[in-house]
Amino acid sequence: MLRQLSTLSKLTTSSIKYAANNTATFVGLPLLSREDTSLPLTQTTAYWISDTQKGLDAFFNDEFELAQNIFMQHHLESPFHAVGFALIAYVEAILGFEAEKIQIALERINAAEILAKQFIRKVRRKGWYKFKYDQYENEHDLVSVSFDSNHYTAKKIRSPEIQYELLVTNCMLMSSTIQFLRHSWLEYMKAAYKLRKAYKLYEQMFEALTGQKASEYATRLYKRTPVERQQFLYSTHNEKKLSSVSLPSNSVKINFDNTIRMEMGRKKRKQATAADTPCHLDESLDLMIIENATESGIFFGIGLFSLIFSLLPPKRFQSSRPFALHLLQKSFKTLGLYSSLSALSLLAYYTNLSLFIHPYLLPKSLSLENAREILDQMKSSFPNGKIWKLLEGKLCKMEGKTRKGVEILRDTRRRESLGIDLFTGRQIQTQTKKNGVVCELAQLQALAVYEMGWGQIFLGDYFQASETFFRLESMNNWSKAFYHYIATCCIFADEEYGKAAMEFMHIPSILKRKRQLGGKLLPNEIFAERKIKHWKLKSINGNIDINLDNIVLDGFCLKKVVVINPLWELIYLWNGLSQLTPHMLHLMKYTIETSLETLTKEEIGSDLCQLYLLLGVSVRELGDHDLADMYLRQAMESEDAKNEDKWALPHVYYEMAALNCFKLLQTNDFKA
Repeated sequence: MLRQLSTLSKLTTSSIKYAANNTATFVGLPLLSREDTSLPLTQTTAYWISDTQKGLDAFFNDEFELAQNIFMQHHLESPFHAVGFALIAYVEAILGFEAEKIQIALERINAAEILAKQFIRKVRRKGWYKFKYDQYENEHDLVSVSFDSNHYTAKKIRSPEIQYELLVTNCMLMSSTIQFLRHSWLEYMKAAYKLRKAYKLYEQMFEALTGQKASEYATRLYKRTPVERQQFLYSTHNEKKLSSVSLPSNSVKINFDNTIRMEMGRKKRKQATAADTPCHLDESLDLMIIENATESGIFFGIGLFSLIFSLLPPKRFQSSRPFALHLLQKSFKTLGLYSSLSALSLLAYYTNLSLFIHPYLLPKSLSLENAREILDQMKSSFPNGKIWKLLEGKLCKMEGKTRKGVEILRDTRRRESLGIDLFTGRQIQTQTKKNGVVCELAQLQALAVYEMGWGQIFLGDYFQASETFFRLESMNNWSKAFYHYIATCCIFADEEYGKAAMEFMHIPSILKRKRQLGGKLLPNEIFAERKIKHWKLKSINGNIDINLDNIVLDGFCLKKVVVINPLWELIYLWNGLSQLTPHMLHLMKYTIETSLETLTKEEIGSDLCQLYLLLGVSVRELGDHDLADMYLRQAMESEDAKNEDKWALPHVYYEMAALNCFKLLQTNDFKA
């Protein structure tokens, strides 16, 4: 009886497997279970890549529900879909800093990494693929990866193992960066180890792709002039490599734009069956899709790592920024699977440089024109994507079009309505379309509001700016106290001193409540708390015997003790003086000069260094370099050791260095 049941069980299992395999073969997708040791067909891998690209396109076009549905359809059998599925959770975790979303992201990333490693083991067990690939290449003379013929030799990606290793490395990169969000030294150590391992893997893949080490590539690139680098990036030879394939009968150029790629995917899905033997054209296209995705991913990975390392102290991290930007632009130009991610990295890098460097001193490796060209392409491909509107608003400020940037960000808000966060169940802003409601990344909305608020400050629209930051305080949990501080500084700048005093006095209670709940104050919150304590201490003439918590300032007292307009101080620290209008700069110059002339040294106190610093920078922005030099030197001499704002003197030295750069540029312009 038991033997009969065992035989029946085996027959049933065999029938189920046979039916499942036939069904999967009919739709062109082989069944892939944990016990399955077979590799997917080339056309299946190409379909997975094309479909994952479709999901990424939907994601970057704010069609989040569509993107999630695409990834969820095959994320259990396709490592490409699994990584895309993890990417959505990763972005939400990075933007939101919420423990629940971080955990969800880590679980998805771990699942994707396990699946990709399973495919690596399958490739290593199946040695026949390399023989088949080499045989096909010899028969049809397939064009593959090659570089500038003057310096680089052709090297082909012969093993499919590298495409799955690339996915594993991407998972390592995502998981390590998320681990840095966890406040644990053990997590930091794990993250650092994973980052180093991921970078080494990217280097190995880069060497396999190009035939040389990344350092050698960077050295040869460095020897070229900026013009030669651009010619190398856009050379006909490279464009041919990325956008054409040699066919058996004749050479046909194939542009891998989104429309053709999707059309190819649809065509293959309709025609692919188990009985079909793919023609040379179809298989060559499939191989080109796979290789294009692999190239794009390797360039993106090594480029992103090199860019991050180039921003760190050079004594510990040696990296070339032109090399990093070159590779990211190269990945973008491939129009491969990682093209949009490369564009996002380039634009995020360039637009955030304005927080640290004066627009006139930005590096030439990526120009404003290049950034605008990339952004325009992304806007054309993803007209509904809010991330591109956010970046455009920031880029407009760098172009001197602050009002246009504010309008773009405001227009984004006008198309919003309430929805529900899929993870937390809270109400968020969602985008409504004719076909229904699409899920929204609420964090992107908060970032857009944040940038809009700073744009309003730079335009001098203080009332609207205060309303924007008060709204942001209710939208975001990142730092309610600091948003409140910015909004109150706007009220102070709008000369509503009584209301400003009341709001400033409310900030210590917000911080106290955060401490009671076990929260750790952020550096900007400590800054705001220190400024308020400084004003209170001045109001009682430095009498330390009085409890400052019992001091309440009214509008009259606040106006008397505040020597430096707190909003001007924030604008300077956020590197925004270069974006102010000439009228605002003249007002700042006149107000500070009047304060220096009318106030006594006792009334100014330890704020003297900051006054001269702001005066020197505002004068420099108005074009008077000699006067700016004089004021900055006075700032150095007036530094007070008792001043709690230790940031002032280092900034003075930085501004002196920047001023010398301005003088050098001015001299070169005169010579030209």
